[in-house]
Amino acid sequence: LQDILPAASEEELQQPTRIRMMQYLIGEATPTLLVSENLYLLDIAPSGTIVNGLTELITLDNAGHFLSLERTYGLAGSGAKIYQLATGSATDTSGIATLKGDISRIHPIQKKLLLDLSELGIYLDNLEGIELGPRLSDGSQSLLLVSDDNFREEQVTQFILFRVE
Repeated sequence: LQDILPAASEEELQQPTRIRMMQYLIGEATPTLLVSENLYLLDIAPSGTIVNGLTELITLDNAGHFLSLERTYGLAGSGAKIYQLATGSATDTSGIATLKGDISRIHPIQKKLLLDLSELGIYLDNLEGIELGPRLSDGSQSLLLVSDDNFREEQVTQFILFRVE
């Protein structure tokens, strides 16, 4: 859920987009349970950005740890960043009606940048998916990113595989 409308002023463009992230516990024997709602601050979009967003989240464990994939597209091309998230010290916002206005008393989800894919020197397209893959032959974890071509000839479907250390 996103609580804030697209930026209407230059000042708003210099602020992170506020996203409400909802964490659920889902089990076969028990009903789905909302564990918490937390504030996720999307990176401020670089100048010339047309699209900026959180495209994917994956769960790492049941203790509030995730990986996120943030993506930008603009005049300089596509960019993407992978973050490790921790919700443990974030404020539960389930009792807060809106995330507009003053959020100084709200502790957001902790984000740690793991990889800025634009620094790899490879062509990046419309990256939309991230998933933990199988263990590799050396025992390390694999991580797979995927883009789609949006049914457009000028775009490509792209798979990028990483070894996680």
